Amino acid sequence: MPTEEYKKAYILLSNKCSKKEISSREALKACSKFKLKIVEKNNLINELKKQNFINHERFSKAFVHDRFNFYRWGKNKIIHHLKQKGIEEFYIEMAIGSISDKLYYKVLSEEAIKKYQLMKAPEDFQSKQKLMKFLYQKGFESELVFNEVEKLFH
Repeated sequence: MPTEEYKKAYILLSNKCSKKEISSREALKACSKFKLKIVEKNNLINELKKQNFINHERFSKAFVHDRFNFYRWGKNKIIHHLKQKGIEEFYIEMAIGSISDKLYYKVLSEEAIKKYQLMKAPEDFQSKQKLMKFLYQKGFESELVFNEVEKLFH
């Protein structure tokens, strides 16, 4: 027999899940507002998964889509954040695979050009380092960043 706290938590989380995709780790964090035992929290998460409120495949696809298309993050940063959210490697790889290489290189190039044009003295070594650091922080792979920066500076 579920407790009153369990029912409240279930209602809150099912409402939250119906509005936006969340991972089970985020749901577990939201459970901390309620006085639930660990077993109850796990049962609640499993129940939400069973009813398809929580779905890591759907979550990872939505996360990758949003972070790549709206924030223009690179694969490394997206992967890092998905791992922090407790998403399984299988779903991460599947979602990352949905980004086309052509579009990925286009976004990298656009971000590099945009930053390059904002630089005051784009021909010095320090500017080159700043541009590389910027692209690394966006989550793009080092080899791709190096090649893109070399194209801009030569």
